[in-house]
Amino acid sequence: MFLPANSTQNLGNVDADYEGIELELNARVTDHLSLFASYGITDSKITGMEDPSVIGNEAPLVSEVTGNFGIQYRRPIGDSLTLALRADYRHTGRTWWEPYNSTSRDPIDLVDARIGLEADRWSATLWSRNLTDEKYNAEFSPGGFLFRALPRRYGVEFGYKF
Repeated sequence: MFLPANSTQNLGNVDADYEGIELELNARVTDHLSLFASYGITDSKITGMEDPSVIGNEAPLVSEVTGNFGIQYRRPIGDSLTLALRADYRHTGRTWWEPYNSTSRDPIDLVDARIGLEADRWSATLWSRNLTDEKYNAEFSPGGFLFRALPRRYGVEFGYKF
């Protein structure tokens, strides 16, 4: 149920069982190169709700499959600087928005990236989130209320250690 007065969605009293597994891998390939990955599977089933027609459906807002992969490269350049590069890929599988399993978000794939210079006391980094500018809904409420996810973002980050 969508409550327009305060723009919230009430999914009701949903009881569900969740079973799953997640695998994670971290590997330091060389002194400068690291790889990391994870993959998760969640099997969710609604076991109870006021409307018994939803029993057996997948739980809302739970993706059956998630995956992440990343690469990081750090290498000294000169006597006091380090070059730092990082890229992250995230996959989120189909996600049902409500207990009736009639409205879902298709799988999404996102890429984030960073490149920076680091010294002992300071750092400067260029970053981008959603680098490929993937268009998707971050949230949905019955009645057609869609909340778009943020588009590609980028910026500069400065850090200083006191």
